[in-house]
Amino acid sequence: MNVLGQSTSSLIIQDYECFFGLACREALEEYAKDVEKLAFKLLGLVALSLGLPENRFHGFFEDQTSFIRLNHYPPCPVPQLALGVGRHKDGGALTILAQDDVGGLEVKRKTDGEWIRVKPTPDAFIINIGDIIQVPLSKSQYDKMI
Repeated sequence: MNVLGQSTSSLIIQDYECFFGLACREALEEYAKDVEKLAFKLLGLVALSLGLPENRFHGFFEDQTSFIRLNHYPPCPVPQLALGVGRHKDGGALTILAQDDVGGLEVKRKTDGEWIRVKPTPDAFIINIGDIIQVPLSKSQYDKMI
């Protein structure tokens, strides 16, 4: 889920109702609200870690766009041949990623540029600080992996 811009998550979620039914839509809307609360809590923690007031960034994201992307990649016997979301930088403020046990996320190690797999952790989120947070901040404090 990316946090940035103008709210359109309800429009996107409506599309899922056509395919999966009202119960799925309601579950996705509840999930979106909960992850958005988490995103604002994380923004507050970033601000505090920089010596700023906890709500310093909140005003920038009050009317944001939250994207929920549901990707499912079954295990592939030859991972090098699997197609998925390619290598990229996250342009938003935060990406909150829930991985399943299949995994597949890789990050680029800064020291040698090698791509390494991120081991999935059950019942946990992976948080990526995107370009919107990175650009104005000190590179030494919040430098991205990719």
